[in-house]
Amino acid sequence: MVPKLMRDPRGWLSGVLWLLAGAALAVGLGMAPPRFELLLAPGASSTETVVIFSYDAPDQRVDVGVVDWTLDPEGQLRVLPPGTLPYSASAWLQASADPFTLARSGTHPVRFTVAVPKDAALEGSYWTGLSFTTEPRPTEEGEGMTVRVRARAVVVIYVTIPGTERPAAALQGVLLQDGEDGRFVVVDVVNEGNVYLRLGGELRFVNERGEVAARVPLPERVLLRDGLVRYRLALPDDLPDDAVLAAVEIHPRGPADGYGGPPLYGEVPLR
Repeated sequence: MVPKLMRDPRGWLSGVLWLLAGAALAVGLGMAPPRFELLLAPGASSTETVVIFSYDAPDQRVDVGVVDWTLDPEGQLRVLPPGTLPYSASAWLQASADPFTLARSGTHPVRFTVAVPKDAALEGSYWTGLSFTTEPRPTEEGEGMTVRVRARAVVVIYVTIPGTERPAAALQGVLLQDGEDGRFVVVDVVNEGNVYLRLGGELRFVNERGEVAARVPLPERVLLRDGLVRYRLALPDDLPDDAVLAAVEIHPRGPADGYGGPPLYGEVPLR
């Protein structure tokens, strides 16, 4: 994500670069695996390891923290203080909070434990994250301007209570949108169940003879519990003139690639 730069009283510009797990930028910070999808019954626990690594960056100090996070309808990450979301698993996460030094081209394993409380009322999916934040590092930007940049990477952790899953998604709307930047098919998908879902599928354009004239694959998106995903899909530049209908087909997948409910279908006329 692009950092938001702010001027501090000393005339510096400072910013934070937000990364999801598995990403890497010029700051040289990366994580593996990209996410953890755990199935844990009440009272159960699991200890896992994430490896933090450097892409030929100078030695850097990394601070460890626990966060909550959510996604807006367009899929942008929002990081929040722990315990602020209705389905937060941050209180279940135990990890060493000690900062460490990540050597150039080096690796550092971080172990953490997720312990689900013995609460019979727990059901569905919960989530939290481990954040890894580098120390601010000044870089010269020309004309005497100095920018201090730090990167914060979030390793996302999902916890689903097995046997309580109720996957359910629904199309809230499919419409054709005209704007200054072109024509788009806009598709809203809402989560009506109690687990997170991964969405994939296809947008098809059908001609007057009922034939598929063009296909556009849908990028995979995560639909959180109580969440909404919005697809804004541009009509192809080479779309045949006889295309009269846009039809969307979405296939949800449940936690850990489990059952995510039946496919979703919707359509909107192009004329």
